[in-house]
Amino acid sequence: MTTSALLKEGITSFLQKAPYKIVATAAGSAELPRISLGGPTLAIVGMENENLDETAENIRVLRSLMPDGKVALVVGNNGAIDVRRVLALSPDACIFNLCSRDILIKILELTFMDQRVLVWSDSTAMTASAPASKTSSNTHDLANPAAASLTSLSARERQIAISLAQGKSNKAIARLYNLSEATVKVHLKAILRKTKTHNRTQVAIWTIQRLIEHS
Repeated sequence: MTTSALLKEGITSFLQKAPYKIVATAAGSAELPRISLGGPTLAIVGMENENLDETAENIRVLRSLMPDGKVALVVGNNGAIDVRRVLALSPDACIFNLCSRDILIKILELTFMDQRVLVWSDSTAMTASAPASKTSSNTHDLANPAAASLTSLSARERQIAISLAQGKSNKAIARLYNLSEATVKVHLKAILRKTKTHNRTQVAIWTIQRLIEHS
């Protein structure tokens, strides 16, 4: 749901052929009462130009319509972003300056796994009131510029991380690099430790983000 046609079309195009069914789109909260929602549901709310009041109302209405659903907020803004005010809207996931379909899909996967995700790019400008740290242990900052880079991984670990980002299983990775699955698991544990991530999906997002930053 977004009041920006361009942002809405961009998100819709990213979701083409994704394992999710788009059941409805809306320009704002006024259209939401006409939407019938059921089953596991995730709403993507687009926000541009820090229209926080309207976005807050959209999220409030969505929460009332789908109390057990998830809300992902996609923030598109060329100016400075007040991260603290945006996060005060309490989305289940928040993506600043979305630029990759793969990142969006992986974030949705994490969100459905009850993980709270915050992603921004190095180009995202933030105001002085942006929070210095995350207090929730369930919040994962997967694009923190201060976090480790791909060069912190060994050559083999980078190969495995990239394979995870491509959606390959441990068995497929083992076959690709002539390794045992046990060896792949050992490398994966090292990758999790170095990247401070908690599962293979988070490693995939972490890797995709850094490949984009250096492309």
